[in-house]
Amino acid sequence: MSAIALEPAVMLRGPRLDDAETLFSLVDASRATLRQWLPWVDGTVGVDDSRRFLAGVVDGARDGSACATWLIEVDGGMAGCIDIHGISRLNRSGYLGYWLADAHVGKGVMRRAVAQALDIGFGELELNRLCIDAAVDNVRSCRVAERLGFRREGVLREYLRLHGRYHDACQYSMLAREWTPRR
Repeated sequence: MSAIALEPAVMLRGPRLDDAETLFSLVDASRATLRQWLPWVDGTVGVDDSRRFLAGVVDGARDGSACATWLIEVDGGMAGCIDIHGISRLNRSGYLGYWLADAHVGKGVMRRAVAQALDIGFGELELNRLCIDAAVDNVRSCRVAERLGFRREGVLREYLRLHGRYHDACQYSMLAREWTPRR
């Protein structure tokens, strides 16, 4: 009898202020990996930084723009974070951002989390367009977009500033009418 590999259960849930310690622990344990592509990691040095982040997202805004944020859970434990930020109600568009703790990378978790965020973005939030901007060298993030059927629109030259250097970014987009048949 052969063993059947079961995929882990992936769920998105709204953040709470009491998630700060667990969230900080995840960031801290994956700091070297996350730091490559996420400029906020260096400024997250303690639980209070995670608490401030959560306080902002619980209010539904970040950096002055509309934002919807969820924690990614795998088999009931916190594994990362995903959001739709820069939401334009006028244009019915937004940007997906996400990260995953090292222990959960390479297992299809992020692909399934992004699919759930797309369901919410195109459903409940009634958006028409969602984009992912990923550094050209961030191969894993680019693969997530490509595997879900996002269309690569082009390369944004020196679009991302990370640790004092500019990086080109691939911009991917998905329209609501493109997602519905893929679900």
